[in-house]
Amino acid sequence: MTISNKTRKNLWAKSGNRCSICKSELFSQKSKTDEVNIGEECHIISSKPNGPRHKPNLDDYDNYGNLILLCRNHHKEIDELFETYSEEVLQFIKTTHENWVSSSLKKAVGEDKKEQPRFLSRITSGKDLLEIIYNSYGYRTDYEQVETEEEAEFIGGIVQSIIDYGDISGMVEANERVKMGFQLNEMLKDIENKGYFLFGEKKIEDIKFKKGEIDNLPIATIVIKKKENLEILKINLNE
Repeated sequence: MTISNKTRKNLWAKSGNRCSICKSELFSQKSKTDEVNIGEECHIISSKPNGPRHKPNLDDYDNYGNLILLCRNHHKEIDELFETYSEEVLQFIKTTHENWVSSSLKKAVGEDKKEQPRFLSRITSGKDLLEIIYNSYGYRTDYEQVETEEEAEFIGGIVQSIIDYGDISGMVEANERVKMGFQLNEMLKDIENKGYFLFGEKKIEDIKFKKGEIDNLPIATIVIKKKENLEILKINLNE
């Protein structure tokens, strides 16, 4: 079987034209004649006997529930690191991302007017950043529209590095976490030297799955904004 047009449209629509891991835009038009598509419709459970996360005798490997939308880099990563990216982890990433897309769209069209404005604190130390990402079960990341390839490389690398630190933070000894805090502090200095501020928080949330709910999951939110962004509120706590 192959992925049907209906399934393909459903997957792209619910994923918001974004990679489910790094949130990169997948299909864009750089000019009137130049279109770029780095999106790939990836199988969570491979139909091939030697493929990643393979299970035999599934009724349909090409159904919507077995597909996740990713950029090329993360497609390669989940298939090479299939023990890290298990079926359960990918289903969580898929569900979390699609919930994020749905919530973002509702806010954009005014369907979430009852929700109060959210304020994120600026992160100024590696220790504080590590406390946010430590043992987090999922990540929400956001950043401003990048204008150059160099900027995209920098922001994309920062986002991925933070997620990577979070993923291994619960598996290392205390002395290694201290080193992580130092390395993250150096990363924050680099971010600010490049003209950005980093904001974040960790919240316990209920994540809904098709088969039920998993309660009390720590989710980290990381936002990168240019220093001159008008959304940033500067508050003098001494006044």
